[in-house]
Amino acid sequence: MAVHADDHRAPPSELRGRAVAAGLVLVLTLAGCAGPPPLSGSGADTVEIVTHTVSEGETLATIADDYYGTPDAAAYLADVNRVWPDRALEAGAIIDVPAGADDLQRYRQRTEAKRHYNRGTELAGRGDLDGAVQAFRGALELDPRFADAGYNLAVVHLRRGEPELAGFILEQVLRVRPGDAASLLALGRAYSETGRSGEALDAFERAARLDPSSEDAVYARAIALLEAGRLADGVVALDAYIRRFPDGAWAGDARARLRAIARARAPSGEGPSAEESP
Repeated sequence: MAVHADDHRAPPSELRGRAVAAGLVLVLTLAGCAGPPPLSGSGADTVEIVTHTVSEGETLATIADDYYGTPDAAAYLADVNRVWPDRALEAGAIIDVPAGADDLQRYRQRTEAKRHYNRGTELAGRGDLDGAVQAFRGALELDPRFADAGYNLAVVHLRRGEPELAGFILEQVLRVRPGDAASLLALGRAYSETGRSGEALDAFERAARLDPSSEDAVYARAIALLEAGRLADGVVALDAYIRRFPDGAWAGDARARLRAIARARAPSGEGPSAEESP
């Protein structure tokens, strides 16, 4: 989406796509099984080894999130299955997932929640924002720690012009997944739209640090610096954005802003920015 130089909105937040279908599982009960305990902390004496059949698009991180409630447990699954944590999984592959009763219950809840989640993404894609809100809420009622559902619910509220509600939801999402750059970017937008400019800048800076390859985060940080009155820092950030993303989605807007700043500075004798120099 093109944004003119006088448009101070942060880059829009994008919905996350459909969740992959739940993998097929075969549960083997091993009383007193040796090896690492399940991550749920259920304290059960029985560890169940789930033979999980990978579905299209699944990764160790998504499988770990489905069973253990955190993608960070991908390293644990990689160790159990003697593979690299970032290894791509082929559909139909089999992996072992040690799971306790709480983990299995979480997986069942997540499987059902994904049906609501996928419905929500379909409705949002068709422009039915009210229906999408109900679907994402349904997913969260089944699985309150389903961070992607919370994120998408917040983005829909932003699209409906409800930034305060979106910000509240994103704060909860970030308690579950504190290192999620996309959620921080969306939170910055929500703060910006409710006049919380200092908190918006902090959210954008954190998002840009976590994902320096995100041009939306880098650009949003530059705009937030300008809106905070930090003109020199904002100019440096815009120059840096253009050098890194010369053909980026916001490059035209960044150049227009720098030209406007250079014109405003000219009467005081200050030279143009690096972007304005021949």
